[in-house]
Amino acid sequence: MPHKAISDRLNRLADGLRENRLGESASLAKAIFIELIKLAYAQVRSQAPAAILRRLIDLEMAIGGEDCDFNRFDGPQMLELLVQGDLIAYWGKSAPSVQMFLAATEFQMLWRWIMAATDGEIPANRSMLRYFHAWLQLFGETLGLLDIGDDNLRPQALDHRSGKTSNAALPTRGEPYVESTTGMTFVFIPGGEYSMGDTFDDGIEDEKPVHTVRVSDFFMGICPVTQAQWRCLMTDNPSSFIGDDHPVEQVTFSDVTAFIEKLNSTAPGGVRFDLPSEAEWEYAARSGGKDELYAGGQDPEAVAWLDADGTGRSAPVKRKKPNGLGLYDMSGNVWEWCRDIYQPDAYRHHAGVDPVCTATGRDRVIRGGAWHLDAWSARCARRFRFDPELFGPALGFRLVMRLFLGRDDIQVADFIK
Repeated sequence: MPHKAISDRLNRLADGLRENRLGESASLAKAIFIELIKLAYAQVRSQAPAAILRRLIDLEMAIGGEDCDFNRFDGPQMLELLVQGDLIAYWGKSAPSVQMFLAATEFQMLWRWIMAATDGEIPANRSMLRYFHAWLQLFGETLGLLDIGDDNLRPQALDHRSGKTSNAALPTRGEPYVESTTGMTFVFIPGGEYSMGDTFDDGIEDEKPVHTVRVSDFFMGICPVTQAQWRCLMTDNPSSFIGDDHPVEQVTFSDVTAFIEKLNSTAPGGVRFDLPSEAEWEYAARSGGKDELYAGGQDPEAVAWLDADGTGRSAPVKRKKPNGLGLYDMSGNVWEWCRDIYQPDAYRHHAGVDPVCTATGRDRVIRGGAWHLDAWSARCARRFRFDPELFGPALGFRLVMRLFLGRDDIQVADFIK
């Protein structure tokens, strides 16, 4: 549920209490409680390591049966999921503010009370409903969904680092998002399952075996970070080929990490930027896991800047056709850094859901090919390794954006290890 919808419901609940419509208010309070618990659970689910995520999915199937989509669970099912999944303990590590809030306020007792009030087992007491209304407001604030500065809820993002309300709107599922500091545009990438690797059987051994991977929802920048966007946060422009709308290049992995840290310091609460995993990168490049050789189809000339273009340099972004998700330059122009440690046999050890290779190693994965290479190197499945301390005029990066509700202490090190 978007934060504005929660604010609107809480305002309706306050109106109902002022007008003494207690039965209606109890039902509305119960509905808000369930939605907030689902958002809190979705936050944990999106961040969980593969082993924990697998256990949560198994619990969802055990609780929901054939209809195992937790978004359709009712209140008792969600409570069972949180208790059996030991989510309170997990929050202690991943979102301590949420964990401490729930532990301190006995949310299970509150749930039993609101269930009894809506089922008619006990009368809907006005004083208790007022307390419950305040609890819901505080829980929404803890999740980063609300700013509660006075009696009127304002649907704005709360910057937990400064304690001030940010004018930057939170991203909305399915809608493009323009980051306010740099002007970078991010598009929503709906998660899904796909066959990752050399599906056309024209690659090399480190692109195999082809294996099934599921990625969660995320947002991705529509093009590589440009030099103009880079200079919004960094004092120097390291690029070899100068141009505001050209990709920034000659950036080391540490340079990129420093840029991400600065960008995250300006982000509204609950929004974090990082590099894509190579599973996310390939899924997005292939227009959501479609059987595409290049990012946008089978014709490299239409979508990629390559050596055949004869430019001898990088090209301005967004001059070739985008892929099916509206992403430009994922094949050709400049290589792009990914989060993963490079391992030639990584695909034999990938987790089934949101895999990221964090095995021992030095080199990082780069993807996409570049302006000085042939079409074979710009295939969506192509993997390459690069020393994180090195740089070059054909190596840039692209960012993804994630929502982490309830976490205000995330560092880039949480993503890039």
